[in-house]
This record gives sequence, structure tokens and C-alpha cells, in this order.
Amino acid sequence: MSLFHFLTEYYPTLFVWISGITVIIVYRSSWPLSFKILALFILIYTLTDTYGNVMAAFYKKNNHFVYNILYSFQFIIISLFFYYHLNRGLMKKIIIYFFFIFPLFVLTNTIWFQDIQNLQTFSYVFGGSFVILLAVAYLWQLYVSEETRSIFRDPIFWFSLAWLLNFAVTVPYFGMLNYLIKNFPVLALNYYILVIDISDCLRNILLTIGFLWMGVAKK
Repeated sequence: MSLFHFLTEYYPTLFVWISGITVIIVYRSSWPLSFKILALFILIYTLTDTYGNVMAAFYKKNNHFVYNILYSFQFIIISLFFYYHLNRGLMKKIIIYFFFIFPLFVLTNTIWFQDIQNLQTFSYVFGGSFVILLAVAYLWQLYVSEETRSIFRDPIFWFSLAWLLNFAVTVPYFGMLNYLIKNFPVLALNYYILVIDISDCLRNILLTIGFLWMGVAKK
């Protein structure tokens, strides 16, 4: 596969790199710890996603184990980020429980149901659904807030919107993926190309906007 063919077929990778490069450009040492952790993860995600795509495109190797690990860490990191920014004590307690329950769920799923070489859709649905809950909780927090600052200048608004829209599309898809592959393989592939890839691009665009607002806020 040529580089041009790779970039056209795996075009969401370009948007992943845009968000990663933006993080590097706007990063400030004065950022709160939660933003530093998220920024580091964005860079790790960029490199790991590229590695997984190169494995599949150029070496024709199964890359599911790469994404199983990446997605599991993603849900933990996003939950940790919201832990710092959600005000309600109940939500913070729920997130703490998630930190213990989710790794056990992933381990159980890996041992008894979906091994590391297969895409672990059960873990993705669990983690993605939880992130949807957290994103909605933060957006509601903004809605009821008495602050007068525009929500569009709030980086976490854009992050929450990115994760909410992305997982609202991908969670149902991965929840039905095993059934779709078995019964409607063409539909499963076309839906991934036409919907999942586009939602991935949108997620990275919204994350980029959020980090750009971080850069503006620190000037």
C-alpha cells in the first residue's frame, strides 16, 4: 500500500494527528493536572492509533489487541478527567467505583468472553456508555450554572461534546457488531466507513477546538 492510498483509506488518522499537533502547540506548563494528563493521553492515542493502522494497512496484521488496550485506557483517562471537573459529589463517587469495576470487567471479559486478540466490544460498550453519562452530566452542569461566561469558550464543553457525539454513534454500533458481522457483513463495513470514520473525525475536530480555547485562555 502506498502512502497516498494509506492516507485516503485511513483518513481519520489525519484528524487524530491534527488534534495531537494542536496539543503540542498550545500546551502550557501552567495547565491544571487534569489537562496535562489528557494532553499526554492525546499524544499517546495519536501514536498508538497510527501504529494500529500501519499494522493493518502495511503488514496485514490483526490490530485488535492494540485498540483493546488503547480503548480501555481511554475510558479510564476520560473518567479521571471528569472526576476533576464535575462538581456533584455523587458523580465523583460513581467515577471512583468505575475505577475499580471497569478493570475487573475488562479482565473478566478477556479471560472468559472476548480474548485480547478479538475486538472487545463488551468492554467498549460499558466504558463508552459511562463516558456518555459523564459528558451529559458535565453539559447539564454547564446548563444549570450561574456563570455568565459563554459555554463556547469552555474547553471542557467541546471535549464533552466530542465524546458524547462520538460514543453515541460508536457504542450502539459496537454493541451490535458481532450480530452485524455474522448476519449483515456488508452493512457492518459500510456503516463503519460512512458513519464511524466520520464520527471519529468529528471527535478530533471538537477536541482540537477545545484545546485551541485552552491556548487562547492562557494568552
